[in-house]
Amino acid sequence: MTSLLNSDTDTWAPFVQAIEAELNAHRDRALLEDAGDQAFATSHAPCQPWCRERVVEWLSFQTYYEYQAILFISKWLQSTPELDALVLLCQQIEDEGNHFYWLNQHLEQLGAKLADWQPLPEIVDWVETYYGNLPDTISRLAAHNLAGESGACRSFASIAPFLPEDLQKTMRRIMPDEQFHLRLGRRILSKYCVTDEQKARARQCALEVSRLETRAIQAFNRKLAAIAP
Repeated sequence: MTSLLNSDTDTWAPFVQAIEAELNAHRDRALLEDAGDQAFATSHAPCQPWCRERVVEWLSFQTYYEYQAILFISKWLQSTPELDALVLLCQQIEDEGNHFYWLNQHLEQLGAKLADWQPLPEIVDWVETYYGNLPDTISRLAAHNLAGESGACRSFASIAPFLPEDLQKTMRRIMPDEQFHLRLGRRILSKYCVTDEQKARARQCALEVSRLETRAIQAFNRKLAAIAP
């Protein structure tokens, strides 16, 4: 199915590139503003492996996110009239299911259960409420595949050095799928965002995710910071 992207992987529209640049600038500003508390995603702290409790907390969040992605993308399929987007989202659900399974195995090997973990309200607002209630393909892919997946790619690269080697190996296995999901968003938005209203809606949804993501990460940083490294 990824062959649907191979013909023009790197030819997404200029307005999509502009949204990504704006997202990166927003995240860079947030990183500087929160420089004193970067437990969630930092490239500046020494690469000292995290303790078990901190790994379990981060891994619980990531396993939860993959599980929720299965749920909200499945919901989207009921109202996705664009057939190429429908097929690609089916591929994405399979990827998210694999990611959930792999990460949940690590969680259980650490003696933890996802059912025992409670997401922060800021995380629920971002992952369940916002993604779960987007009304159409443009809004959904701008929010999750463009903004959310680009954030995931950035976060994974930053977090990996702090994780156990076996979990790092799994994250390296996941990363190409996340990059595929990002390309999926770029491709579909480039094709279906034709009018100024559609382009503005895509930008608005992407930037709203950046706001919700930043708020959630800051709250999660505070929670992780209370756990010894």
